[in-house]
Amino acid sequence: MLTVDDVPTATGGLPGIGHLHHLAGHRLRFLESLRQSGPLVRIRLGTAPVYVVTDPALVHQVQSSKGRSFGRGKQFQRMVPLLGNGLITSDGELYHRQRRTIQKAFTAAHIERYLGAIYQQAEKLCATWEEGRPVDVLHEMKTLSVAVTAETLFSGRMTDRVLSQLRRVLPVIEKAAVERPMMPKTVDRLPLPFVRSGDEAMAHMRSVVGEAVAACREQAQENEGDVVTCLLTARDPDTGRPLSHDLVCDEVIAMLIGGVANVPTLLAWAWFRLALRPGAEERTLAEIAELGRVPTTADLDRMPYTRAVMYEAMRMHSVQLVTQRTVAAVELGDVMLPCGTDTAYSLHSLHTDPRFFPHPKVFSPERWLPESGWEPTRHTFVPFGGGRFKCVGDNFACVAMMATLAAVGARWRLRTPPGLRVGVSVREPIPSPKGLSLIPHPTG
Repeated sequence: MLTVDDVPTATGGLPGIGHLHHLAGHRLRFLESLRQSGPLVRIRLGTAPVYVVTDPALVHQVQSSKGRSFGRGKQFQRMVPLLGNGLITSDGELYHRQRRTIQKAFTAAHIERYLGAIYQQAEKLCATWEEGRPVDVLHEMKTLSVAVTAETLFSGRMTDRVLSQLRRVLPVIEKAAVERPMMPKTVDRLPLPFVRSGDEAMAHMRSVVGEAVAACREQAQENEGDVVTCLLTARDPDTGRPLSHDLVCDEVIAMLIGGVANVPTLLAWAWFRLALRPGAEERTLAEIAELGRVPTTADLDRMPYTRAVMYEAMRMHSVQLVTQRTVAAVELGDVMLPCGTDTAYSLHSLHTDPRFFPHPKVFSPERWLPESGWEPTRHTFVPFGGGRFKCVGDNFACVAMMATLAAVGARWRLRTPPGLRVGVSVREPIPSPKGLSLIPHPTG
């Protein structure tokens, strides 16, 4: 049996900062390179060691088969002072109680009800576009996701003024939640501009959410089914007491950030990839046109190519890094990890590994169709994570993406302008496109 001392260290570390300069300068390439060092490789964040799991079978053990030996890692613990104790950051029994409560708002019946609202919100948004006038696709998809998430949480009871405030502060909070856990703890106490802006944005968001939750508390019995109502009517199984106001607000904030962080990024990338592959775009739009109505969840199952576009977007653009910490000594592969060992894995690296995904840098929805004869090796495609920390809104996110593709695709095809250069920002959980403006043209 090997110990952590036997785990190889990634090359390129520097005294005092370890591999932070790689994560800051060329993060995705660095994470992909770690596969070459073996199934488990040590990196250093400053002087602190983190053991990165690169083998999908071992990632599955961390997530599921040995998941009870792993709790939230330092990435999530560092988010608590910023985000509170919502589902994104909580652990242990609190996490399980929160998850059971929130799952009640994501049953198949609830998702069916949300589907129509998502489609209508997407129709409303893209109706404001003008033929030939470029649109900032990521900005538009984020605007849509704020409205959709608020609908899910509050059944449409958030005012336009509140939605506008949320749209303004959410991007600042997203970036702070990704960047600050990568830095030494002392950064949180320094009067740096990006620290101050993150704290101010969070304070404003907490104030806005607190007022909205307080207003909903009086109407909780009238709006059964949305997430906030589930939270307000939930009772602690041990004490029978309702959740505290602060904890309800923490949950709402976690859901807002979770709903707005990833789905719009994936949709923006999907439109960009389709614009670069006219054949794939034509096939997607033809499938949408054949449907010709507001879809039901059953209709989405009859849109295999659109679903394949969604899967391929999720594969190519995945969460960069997830950390977890051992809460008991555990054997991982042939290495014994002591209690308190920080581990991490990269879904981006896993989903772009050429050992499991042929031509991983090529956008190919066709690979997901039954007639391709290919299917992903077990445990290699996990866009929503796995085990007890798997995203609670995974089915809702898939429905939201497909409904948005259907609503926009029924009206517009999106074209790249001449000379378009799209960059990549790693300051969000899923790397996002920079400078992505596409030109709408009617589909008719």
